[in-house]
Amino acid sequence: MSASLRWNRLMIAAESEEEFISAVFDYFPQLLQLPYEQVEMDITGTAEISEDAFRSIALKLIGGEAEDKKVLIRIPPSVDRYFRHANLYRMVEVDVVHPLPANGKVDAAKVKADIQGGKYAVAKAPAKPPRPDLTEQAPSEPAPAAQSAPSGKPQRASRPVDKATKADIGFLVDVESGTRHEIRNSVMIGREPPSDLVYQIPTISKRHFQIRKEADAFMIEDMRSTNGTYLNGLPVHEPVPLRDGDEIVVAITLKHPKGARIFQFTTRRE
Repeated sequence: MSASLRWNRLMIAAESEEEFISAVFDYFPQLLQLPYEQVEMDITGTAEISEDAFRSIALKLIGGEAEDKKVLIRIPPSVDRYFRHANLYRMVEVDVVHPLPANGKVDAAKVKADIQGGKYAVAKAPAKPPRPDLTEQAPSEPAPAAQSAPSGKPQRASRPVDKATKADIGFLVDVESGTRHEIRNSVMIGREPPSDLVYQIPTISKRHFQIRKEADAFMIEDMRSTNGTYLNGLPVHEPVPLRDGDEIVVAITLKHPKGARIFQFTTRRE
């Protein structure tokens, strides 16, 4: 595995995903300690990585480790879709680097057409938005209420209520155990009573999130948890209507990079 840290740039050219993740965790904190306002991370020398390996970068950016730095990340086209899906273009500057063709000549007209067609992102990211707290400790008391979103914040998990799945009864499925919990009025998920479903995991807050029925639709609300609730990959900052098949992940932290628990909401009776 090749990883080098020189001046303000970290370059990673790993031969496997395990080496890539290890390099990110070993070298990225060192990069941020360098006395430069802007730092760069170049992963173009690494073979195509999966979304799981990409999370090693995303966690550190979303977790706020780089909030005091301007960060430029150079990536190969193969991972561009991960950065778009995670909405990281709003947090850091991303440069998609395209390798030279075998004949060493670049078709400038084609590249220009691709850029104009929106195939590649080239605009510099706006100012960084506040990041969620990804500490390993759950709070003893609820955290302060989230402030209203200024322009430039990451996209929120938000949908019109009229597009929510309408049903009399909903079900929350624990993906790990397969257990189904019926929801007629409301259900609270947390680390200890009075939560209805209790998961004694330190990164889950005492009262983490709630699903409640409003009219003939179901809404999910994060209860000011420390480590967040994510609906289909987006953080829940306000009550959001649910659709059949929605994925709910709680407490994405360095200890639990895929979330401390994963659920699925459904209105199907099996």
